[in-house]
Formats: sequence, structure tokens, C-alpha cells
Amino acid sequence: MSHVIVRTLSNFFKKNWKIIFVLLALILFIGVAQRLGLDKKAIVIIVLFFGYVTQLFAILVGLIALIPIIGPPVASVISLPFFLIVNAIAYIVTLFSLRKGYTKDVLGSRILVTTLLVGIIIGYALGKLL
Repeated sequence: MSHVIVRTLSNFFKKNWKIIFVLLALILFIGVAQRLGLDKKAIVIIVLFFGYVTQLFAILVGLIALIPIIGPPVASVISLPFFLIVNAIAYIVTLFSLRKGYTKDVLGSRILVTTLLVGIIIGYALGKLL
């Protein structure tokens, strides 16, 4: 039984070594940056940038969703604030833009944000179907 577990873990690490490397590199960067006294805002921006570029956050949410029974609801709770934040920022920008008189630009940006959010919903639905 233990040989099966070792073989499964070995296969997991062989398939996902890049993801594990990026995750460990970011954790190491956070520790070293805090020791060196780097500004916390700079650390957050760098981690968010590399997490976004390497799609690490999406992978981590996907790994959380793989946990039976509790994983999918937890992944939904984690990803829902992103959806709400994007929509809230779009409304705030729309409010300020309308006050400044940029009505044509507001229409274009609202169409873009709505398309993005609808695309996220369609992608989520297709991901659930597949």
C-alpha cells in the first residue's frame, strides 16, 4: 500500500515540478524580502505579479477544488470576491467618468467589463460541464 502512495506522489511531483518550484520560490522570496526589510507593498505587488503571470493562483484554487466534498464550495468562495471586486471597480470608474463627462468612454469600458465577466461565467460553466 505504501508503494502505491510513494509512486503516486512521485508521479505528482514529476508532472507538477514547475508549479511546485514557483510556489516554493515565491515563499522563499517572501521570507527573504521580509528579512531584508523590503516594503510590504512591494512584496505584495511582486508576489501578485508572479502569481498572475505563472497562473499559480488559478492552479492553487484548482487544487483546493480537488478536495472531495468541501473543495468545490471553498474554491467558489475564494474566486467569488475577484468577480465582485472587478464589477465594483468598474462601477466606481463609471461613476467618476460620468461626472467628468466621458460618456462615450464609459460605454466602451462597461461593454469591456461586462464581456470579461460574462466570459468568466461561461468559462466557469464550461469547466463544470467538462
